[in-house]
Amino acid sequence: MTDIAATSHHPSPSDTRVRILDVAGALFSEHGFRAVSLRRITQEAGVNLASVNYHFGSKEALVVEVLSRVIAPINRERLAMLDRAEEKAGGEPVPVEAVLEALFAPVLSFMSSVNESDPDGIQLKLAGRCMSERAELMPETLLAVFKEVFTRFKSAMLKSLPNVPKATVFWRMHFTAGALLYTLTQPERITAFSEGEIASIDPDETLAQLIAYTAAGMRAEAKCADTRKKAKRSGQVASILVGLVALFSFSCKATSPESMNSTLDVKTAVAYSAGKPGSGRPIADGDWISRFGDRRLDGLVDEALANNKDLKIAAARLRAAEATAELAGVDRQPKLDGGFRGSRAKRNFIGFPFGDDGGGGDSVLSSLNNDFGLSLDLSWEIDLWGRIRTEQQGAIAQYEASQADMAAIELSIAAQTAKTWFALIEARQQQQLAQRTLDLFNKTEKSISEQFALGIDQPGADRASQLRLARTDIASAEETLVQREQTVGQVARQLETLLSRYPSAEIDASSKLPRLPSAPPAGVPASLLDRRPDLVAAERRLAAADRQYAAARLMVLPSISLTGSGGTASEMVENLLDQNFSVWNIAGSAVQPLLTGGSIGKGIKLRKNEIVQAAGDYEKSVLVAFREVEDSLDLEGFLARREALLVKTVGLADDAYDKSRQEFAEGVGDILTLLSAQQRKVQSETQLITIRRLRLDNRVDLHLALGGDYQVRKSL
Repeated sequence: MTDIAATSHHPSPSDTRVRILDVAGALFSEHGFRAVSLRRITQEAGVNLASVNYHFGSKEALVVEVLSRVIAPINRERLAMLDRAEEKAGGEPVPVEAVLEALFAPVLSFMSSVNESDPDGIQLKLAGRCMSERAELMPETLLAVFKEVFTRFKSAMLKSLPNVPKATVFWRMHFTAGALLYTLTQPERITAFSEGEIASIDPDETLAQLIAYTAAGMRAEAKCADTRKKAKRSGQVASILVGLVALFSFSCKATSPESMNSTLDVKTAVAYSAGKPGSGRPIADGDWISRFGDRRLDGLVDEALANNKDLKIAAARLRAAEATAELAGVDRQPKLDGGFRGSRAKRNFIGFPFGDDGGGGDSVLSSLNNDFGLSLDLSWEIDLWGRIRTEQQGAIAQYEASQADMAAIELSIAAQTAKTWFALIEARQQQQLAQRTLDLFNKTEKSISEQFALGIDQPGADRASQLRLARTDIASAEETLVQREQTVGQVARQLETLLSRYPSAEIDASSKLPRLPSAPPAGVPASLLDRRPDLVAAERRLAAADRQYAAARLMVLPSISLTGSGGTASEMVENLLDQNFSVWNIAGSAVQPLLTGGSIGKGIKLRKNEIVQAAGDYEKSVLVAFREVEDSLDLEGFLARREALLVKTVGLADDAYDKSRQEFAEGVGDILTLLSAQQRKVQSETQLITIRRLRLDNRVDLHLALGGDYQVRKSL
């Protein structure tokens, strides 16, 4: 993995985005969509988790973009062919065959031509994954990729088949899509069905056969089954499904729990009251640090994210949470132990007369026995009710919360680095201003001293007291300069600590604060629920609490276990590998809790209260997040007005100082006026530097409150 912090070149946000897409596409094509985690993508791409969140916002959004790179050209060609078919039809319904050709042909063309442009087969594999592993994709993901195609082809097919009921058309389009998927993902079946007569697949022949087959099915007469038979059959199917679920639910893979946002008892505004209303949906858009246009800052943030100790601690917590989630599903798997035993025993038969040795003495009859065994022992708790799976879902939600915590820490470290960097630049500027102030005061004191030495006097003026005032200002300026130098060292060491460098105060700062970039569009408040990492973490913890509560309620149901053992047993070790000495047993058991001392009921009560607590924490976090965005948006306007007024104040103070100095040099001005003017000049310049740094800090706070950087777009 490339160490970004160790290089002098910092890639642009677009380069980072493309690299993430390339790596994610390769991993998804090889391993599937669910099997690849965001953590693995970041490791392979050499970026941090925050970069993925900033560029895409979520794994599902990343999947959409990866698929869009492959599927979008196919869909564009589909729509273009449908446009041409509709234009040729001249307002009349397009023949079913033409609609199907527009639907099928671009896919087959892609499958046969992609090898030249995709030597690694990534695009082809992704297309195959999209067709064969749709169960792994969320419905929203498929809708985002195929929405326009779904809409246009559905409308065209309904017009082409006016006499077929609408519901029947939808069913047949479903079967048509299935025929395409089966044909493309199982091409070897035609060879098996034809017993070798059809040895290979010709794209043109495949297209013609598909169109002929599906067109006939689309046009077939719709026959409605008797309602009573349908109801009876539906009841039978439902019964069969219930039985299948009861028998095979233990084999279902645990997945992430659904979002709990629908349970949120917090009113969400249409738009932020302190900001401008958004015109669309905000999506993550690049590394927000780059907005400030400071390449030194970009490098410092990369260094902090690579080396910060808090981040490494959080990474360890994340790995621990991942291991916990994996361990939570271990109980659902069969356990197999191998064993070997060996024993030798002596048995005495007391009271039997067969021990008389014939010499009149008594002897005890005894025997020696050997027992050797080799076995494989199986135990398996069948997760019939889904309790273990539910517990694992809770652990998965906790792991996802840890992932979000990691992203929140990365976001916080980037923000702390940026604000400390701005503070260091301000401290340097204040130090330079303090030095200029000291030079200015010395110059003024020199003028007063010269007039005092020459005996120049003004009616009612005490030159000695004026000279003392000027020297007092010099002493105060010297103390301020020392204080500014101390501040520079403190802030430099604070920044070095964030970077995990030794705090030597040797880091150098830029001479100017960066220009304030344009404000990111805030979008709508509800977007924070999916974008801001700390809110995602709180929602995932609520989902985990919900799953733990569900698992606690399932504790009242019986647990069903299977045990079995197979192996060999003999009195001689050499027979242990002889199948003639094999032994086995298999057993099943069901345990129903009856008297548990109230532990199950109290456990349910505990888990229920944990849900209430997690829901309260989540709702409180949401309200705090809304407040932080509103505060930052509101403060943005106030700070801008204050800066404008201070710029005006600095200009007036400069004019007042220049005028008072000129009048004093000409002997018509008052020294107190000059001293007052130079104090106001210095004070206003100090405040202007501070307010500009405060505006940058508030911009960082706004990005932090929004969960990164956003660009409002009307569609993905």
